[in-house]
Amino acid sequence: MAWGLGKTRYSPIGIDFGVDRLKLIQILPGNPPQLVAMASAPIPPEFRQNPAARRGAVAALLKDLVKRGGFKGKKALCSISSLYTLVQHVPIGKAETDEDIREQIDLHLRQRLNVEPSRMVVRHIPIMPQAQEGASRREVICIAVNRDAVMNHLEMAHQARLEIVGMHAEVNALVKAFEHLYRTAEDQQNTTMFIDIGAATTKAVVTQGSRVVFARMIHSAGDHLTRALAQRLGVEFAEARRRRIEGEEQTRVEPAVTRVPTVKPMLRAPQRTAGGFALLDSQIPDLDDLEELGGSVATKAMDEPVPTANEPPAETPIDGCYSEPMECLIDELQLSVRYYQGIFPGRPIQKLVFLGGESHHTELCQHIARSLRIGAQLGDPLARLTKDVLKIKSDDVDLRKPQPGWAVALGLSLSEPNL
Repeated sequence: MAWGLGKTRYSPIGIDFGVDRLKLIQILPGNPPQLVAMASAPIPPEFRQNPAARRGAVAALLKDLVKRGGFKGKKALCSISSLYTLVQHVPIGKAETDEDIREQIDLHLRQRLNVEPSRMVVRHIPIMPQAQEGASRREVICIAVNRDAVMNHLEMAHQARLEIVGMHAEVNALVKAFEHLYRTAEDQQNTTMFIDIGAATTKAVVTQGSRVVFARMIHSAGDHLTRALAQRLGVEFAEARRRRIEGEEQTRVEPAVTRVPTVKPMLRAPQRTAGGFALLDSQIPDLDDLEELGGSVATKAMDEPVPTANEPPAETPIDGCYSEPMECLIDELQLSVRYYQGIFPGRPIQKLVFLGGESHHTELCQHIARSLRIGAQLGDPLARLTKDVLKIKSDDVDLRKPQPGWAVALGLSLSEPNL
């Protein structure tokens, strides 16, 4: 649905209340959609640990971005920051109505997670796992957000004179940004794991076609890697973050591991970037390329031997820089893959798609893909949009390059109002 001003029907403004950055985007719906306006700003690190100060800073940023961003209208859809979101798979017994399902979810939250459901806004995504050994399983993905956090987000929007017409979980929004890729019955058979690596959390979402069948929130992400680098270099967090962004960590850190040989460049296929998926800096082969390698390895240098199924992934320089948080993140992602395979044994994950601001670090994504041993690509949600790079005013976004961090914001602008 789009909201109109005169004869032009614009989408609501999609607002991604990220941990590290606030992002706003608006489109003119169509096939393909047209980019109307976008704006973003970093959230100052000094407000990260102070919720009240953070709300004030974000409200001020939001008001400023709306004022100078060229957006049309005041209606908006937003996500709730992952800091306040709980994502949990919940097994469901016999349930004949939605009310029965909600009662079981409430019981699970109260008894298993020590969370009081009355203080949360709870939504769920039903999934139907494959029957195993004659027994059927039923699960839902529970997404719960503290009511106070919801009201705080509404208040921040109100201060910017916006009317919130919908709220969607980040899990749903990031998948919505790529829904156009799953139009046919054949497309619906594709199984993809989206890995959105942000500042404070990593979201792992598995889809069968456009349908979400697994979701997990992992509390290991960019900030954890930055803290590890800060400790290793003996510098402040802000300085370590700057070096990570600028790619300077390897100039000062020399871990005692064998360096991976330089990868020979592979040509990027235009039809894949147009669809929203790009090779990771032309270095990670996609599924078609993996078929030539027997499909047994997610990433490899062109002059490296293909590892066997029992051979551990090769070490890279990133191991020495961020060994502890990387080990935690990879362990959680491997658990996620195994959990998914346990409920859908006949539908293996065919491809990884990296999203989020941290996916700009190519070596990080390569390392994860090697560890999971699944073909990987970089997601670019803005690739499909028609846009005039000279007219779109955004100081820190280069629309000529992939923008994997914009999946949630774009997905929100494509979503339906639900308030």
